[in-house]
Amino acid sequence: MTGTKTTSITGDWALWQMVDSLYPTGGFAHSLGLEAAMQEGLVTASSLREFASTSLHQSANFALPLVFSSHQIVTSDAECVESVLSLNKRATAIYSNHVARKASFAQGSALLRLALSTYASSCPRLQTLLAIQKEAKKRDKESVHYAVMFGVVCALLGVEVGPTQRMYLFMTTRDVLSAATRLNLVGPLEAAKVQFDMTPLLEKVFLAKTNREVEDSYSSAPVLDLVQAMHDQLYTRIFNS
Repeated sequence: MTGTKTTSITGDWALWQMVDSLYPTGGFAHSLGLEAAMQEGLVTASSLREFASTSLHQSANFALPLVFSSHQIVTSDAECVESVLSLNKRATAIYSNHVARKASFAQGSALLRLALSTYASSCPRLQTLLAIQKEAKKRDKESVHYAVMFGVVCALLGVEVGPTQRMYLFMTTRDVLSAATRLNLVGPLEAAKVQFDMTPLLEKVFLAKTNREVEDSYSSAPVLDLVQAMHDQLYTRIFNS
């Protein structure tokens, strides 16, 4: 009982650290397609809310089942490496564009390194990440996708599955609006207002899309997929994706 309580407390504090914008998870290097959409004239300041909403729904429909499935694997299976890598292979197969897939691998690698350097010395369970990293490179010469790694890390830290999914959706919206600020679409005060105004939508999407397995993952924004795929063809860019 004491061990469970300690894990829960650790998870609570880890959640607040991970959601902090100063925590270097690598998300701020990516615009989730916003930079390409803006350069193509598809998004302006007046349509930013619509883009943020589309990105939120896409994240909930496509990535959230990966987060949930990886969290469930780690929670229910002490020897989870094989199952995590199997899920990761499925994730690779369902990505529809190379830019998003590459960005997912990059963010997954960044989160893995960060989790090991931050938590491994205090939380022995995090050593599982080393085994996952080693096997992933041995088999596929690739890393683990961000959504999969996010669920794994949160589960190992004792963050409950509900808050894990809620945090993932929040961070998606936060990163889009942070990118909008740096692209000068809106100022920081307006971005903060947009984020707060989206709270009812965030809750609605969370309640509708939570606790779904990877079989339920799908892309709900094909235009966003196409725009993301254009990113590495931009003449000038400040984001990786």
